[in-house]
Amino acid sequence: MMWTLGSLTVLVLTALLLGTTFAHVLEAPAKFQYDAAQWVFAQQNLYRSFASIGGAIELSAIAATIGYAFLLRNDASFVWAIVAAVLIAMAFAVWVFVTASVNARVETWSLDAIPTEWRSLRMQWEYSHIVRWVAHLVGFISLATAALRTQDS
Repeated sequence: MMWTLGSLTVLVLTALLLGTTFAHVLEAPAKFQYDAAQWVFAQQNLYRSFASIGGAIELSAIAATIGYAFLLRNDASFVWAIVAAVLIAMAFAVWVFVTASVNARVETWSLDAIPTEWRSLRMQWEYSHIVRWVAHLVGFISLATAALRTQDS
């Protein structure tokens, strides 16, 4: 029962996290067509709950994945759980060092005075989320593999 509850908890948290980055991937083609004002307006208004709710989910998913790996330390599934923990933590590092720095800059911009480098910052922001989605997806698959292998043993 404990393994099942632990598996379910970590999988749900990671699935919710995966959903946030998948949403960004789905939005990217349209946002690459936005002009400067449209893109800045979206950045400044659309993502507030991604930071507060999504941030809490991300930190919870990281902690749960590390905890799950610890629980599996003597199990053959340990390697899968560690791979997941590393990938999910790496995705958070991408957010900290790339995405958040772009967010901080864009938040200070006025729609009337958008810097000329906005396109390169848009590319950094959008591609950072694509990288994060890939890491979250592979991390989720690794966690699911760990959970399924644990159920078999």
